[in-house]
Amino acid sequence: MIVARTVHIADPLARANVVEALAGAGAPVGVIEVTRDGSAVTVRFDDAITPSDLIDDLVAIESVLVPEWTPNDLALEDAAAIAAAGLGDPDLDADRILEAHLGTRS
Repeated sequence: MIVARTVHIADPLARANVVEALAGAGAPVGVIEVTRDGSAVTVRFDDAITPSDLIDDLVAIESVLVPEWTPNDLALEDAAAIAAAGLGDPDLDADRILEAHLGTRS
């Protein structure tokens, strides 16, 4: 049976890890498609080939084990989303990041 799982992962680096684990070179054979929409990651897979528990475990592991990064590795939009979530300010966006206006970051 084809199954779809959608998870919401706020951290963009963790989200990238999950997408890579599910769609990259070492992805489970039963994975048919992985899509991203904002913080949502949806994976469609054949559970006759890849058990649901494996998908759930990969999501759990990859969303916690995030590689070390430098500030320039993070897109301004992603940095703004993290700040907005942490500060509880849904109106905070990349236009309000000072470095973008100073040209010290792109």
